Amino acid sequence: MTESHPLRFLDRKTPPHIMTLILMSGLSALAMNIFLPSLPHMTEHFETDYRLMQLSVALYLGTSALLQLFIGPIADKLGRRPVTLYGTALFILATVGCLLAPTVEIFLMFRMCQAVVVVGMVLSRAVVRDMYPQDKSASMIGYVTMGMAIVPMIGPAIGGVLDELAGWQANFVLLLILGGLMMLLIWADMGETGGKSGLTLAQQFGEYPELLTSPRFWGYSMAAALSSGSFFAYLGGRAFCRHRSL
Repeated sequence: MTESHPLRFLDRKTPPHIMTLILMSGLSALAMNIFLPSLPHMTEHFETDYRLMQLSVALYLGTSALLQLFIGPIADKLGRRPVTLYGTALFILATVGCLLAPTVEIFLMFRMCQAVVVVGMVLSRAVVRDMYPQDKSASMIGYVTMGMAIVPMIGPAIGGVLDELAGWQANFVLLLILGGLMMLLIWADMGETGGKSGLTLAQQFGEYPELLTSPRFWGYSMAAALSSGSFFAYLGGRAFCRHRSL
């Protein structure tokens, strides 16, 4: 699909508006770190060790990385729209589980399930590539990644305010509301953009070794991994220092 196809906002028979894609990637980024300022209070609530509570970040990121290996092939097989809708619905259910979790172990399990929201981060960029030719898709992907860049900067600030005003649960209530609104927006605005690949999942996974031998792939991957890793190391360190000072 190319830019010659008309785009009509809130018309699920046409490709999604670029703002919908930006919000999809933004929600995926927000779910990563909005609750970081609440980690000390969450540690007290679940009566656990702070180091165990920090696994809510590590397990989430690890699950996100694993899911990204499967989301692309599954979306190529089933389509962008259904995979995005089902992924967002599972995120909503997982967020409810985080809110109702009676123990830290159950919370961490649902926190891992929350990582399915990475479907928005992955497929928002795939949709752009479906919609635009190569010479324009790079600039349009820049708009989409804007959500991924800005939201992590303001997410912890929002989470800190909510934690002070209404407790750590307020962060997950906000994610629940935003998840519901996002699902409605995707349902109303996101038309299918990807043609079925015709390949089985096994055939698609069989192409991964070729990708892993690409120096360009490793260059981009390591740049993204190290920049993201340093960001979360900084935030996690700040939360730890705050916990030690209490």
